[in-house]
Amino acid sequence: MRGGRILFHPVTLFFVSWSGVVGLYSLHLSKLLLFDNRVLIRAASWVVIPFVLTVWWATAFHAVAPKKKVTGREACFDFARIEKRLHRAFWVWVACTVLEIIISGGVPIIWLIQGSSKTYFDFGIPSIHGLLNSLVLAIGLVEMGLFTIDGRKRHLRIPAFIVFWSIVVVTRNMMIVSLLEGGLAWGIMRGIRWRTVLKTTCVVMAVILVFGYMGDFRSGADEFRQLAQPSDDYPTWLPSGVLWIYIYLTTCIGNLVNTMLAATPLANPLFPNTVSLLFPSVMRNALYGAEAAKALGGELVVDSFNVSTAYVGPYQDFGYLGVVLFSIVLGLIALYTWKIPGIRGVLIYSVIGQCLVLSIFFNHLFYLPVIGQAGWIVWFLREARPMPDLDRTRNCFPPGPVELLPNGGNSV
Repeated sequence: MRGGRILFHPVTLFFVSWSGVVGLYSLHLSKLLLFDNRVLIRAASWVVIPFVLTVWWATAFHAVAPKKKVTGREACFDFARIEKRLHRAFWVWVACTVLEIIISGGVPIIWLIQGSSKTYFDFGIPSIHGLLNSLVLAIGLVEMGLFTIDGRKRHLRIPAFIVFWSIVVVTRNMMIVSLLEGGLAWGIMRGIRWRTVLKTTCVVMAVILVFGYMGDFRSGADEFRQLAQPSDDYPTWLPSGVLWIYIYLTTCIGNLVNTMLAATPLANPLFPNTVSLLFPSVMRNALYGAEAAKALGGELVVDSFNVSTAYVGPYQDFGYLGVVLFSIVLGLIALYTWKIPGIRGVLIYSVIGQCLVLSIFFNHLFYLPVIGQAGWIVWFLREARPMPDLDRTRNCFPPGPVELLPNGGNSV
């Protein structure tokens, strides 16, 4: 791999994400941001410090632990076989999605245009819809991984389609997850260049604009500004997408702080609020009741902004100890996937890295439509056959570390 990997290390991603959102909140550009900076930093410290210490201690332990010597021929991935698996899986997704459209009676973007009372929550078959989302996200991520290896633009068709489809079903979460995972995979495998920074900046600006337009289209620009209550210091000349993202990020940590101040933890060692998302919606409702999803927001500052970071569930279950334990688990999983070698490891870590970044928003680590991608990635990238050497004539590359060559080829 090329240089710059430290930028994508679990500690870097997690610390920058949480310190960034604390910094944004400290600007107090909305009247909804009620809490003093000292209270905010204290709450964030319960999240960040255990994570950082866990990763550092686990890294030190791994460094001194005895290593298992790997011998024998290394198995090989075959580009052609992988692409066939991806294309077959994609057409399965298409067939199932057409069935969802028929059963749902249309798609959310048409409902919005028609002024229907239906929303994106009404689209899809319960439980099956989440499985299909994880499938198409995984297909797009593996295609992005292949693109980083051989540079063939055909691999970008499905990732581009996912962005389009997220607009059709009016779900910004799918768009953000797909772009973030693809960006992590690209950055880890290709490294950071000024050209990449420029392109990334343009993509981020475009996402901000699209994010705002989708929000305005779904909720109305004037209505949102009334809900967001921007302060007198907020620059009114900024596009609406900036206000959308600012409010979505800052109200999440505000809700977490409010929950820490107002809620009484259950002291339940089964952690029902934390693990309920690991079950499909039908099973989750049967186990925890239909009201389970409503409790995930915690003690909200304003009902309209109802997410409270990945840590509201652990706090509701076991207070500050629950928060610390969740950071420890998240840190161990992140470090483990960071050390998995090869393209498969990079893609799985891209999923976990996205969970780290978006932990300021939601618990994607225990959210099946997102974390389910890891299983699909393992399935798509299972070894094809043992081979003693790299065979470029068959578009084959080993699962170990890969160094990209300037011409788009690869070498061990």
